Amino acid sequence: MKKIRLFLVDDHRLMVDMYVALLNSDPRFEVVGYALDGNNAIEEIRQHQPEVILMDITLPGKSGIEITKLVKEEWPDVRVLGVSMHCNTMLIKQLLTNGASGFVSKQSSFKELCRAILFVAEGKQYISEDIKDFITAQVINPESESKAIKLNDLTKREMEVVELLRDGLSSKQIAERMFISNRTVEVHRYNIFRKLNVNNVVSLIKVVNENQY
Repeated sequence: MKKIRLFLVDDHRLMVDMYVALLNSDPRFEVVGYALDGNNAIEEIRQHQPEVILMDITLPGKSGIEITKLVKEEWPDVRVLGVSMHCNTMLIKQLLTNGASGFVSKQSSFKELCRAILFVAEGKQYISEDIKDFITAQVINPESESKAIKLNDLTKREMEVVELLRDGLSSKQIAERMFISNRTVEVHRYNIFRKLNVNNVVSLIKVVNENQY
């Protein structure tokens, strides 16, 4: 049986090593390469020519959303499957809008990840069950839906800053991670706080957590 050629884009080396070991142990898959940041991903993908890319969203340099758009422009037949621990509905929507065929959270089982890979490799779409349940809960909960609308006012770049603030990074660390200036980070922070009507990171995280499962 022909193996599905996989490529990983994730800035956590331990996570990459774990996925490489697990996926290569399955006779249906072959991991042909990986990238640990967004700036090198396209060139690595060009060299390894995968069929399916497992794409994290928040990365140093270009985001997973930006890389997905570039991949689909250059290789329309390559499938992208989002795989991230940050399950914000706005980021997932942006990833899918830019060409991803599906999304699986890092809290999903390895069995579900394999199922998702097989689905997208066949040209189908796949959203993991936990994400489906979370989106359904938002739709039937007006208060949660209102908070989701607030988050949808944020730009893609602002949402990336939000996720890094949520991870506990300082403005300086965010600037280094995203390859932007401290001043640019502060501008993003100001705009985020204004749009969400919060005045500190603790309040910001509270709003974000209420919009994520």
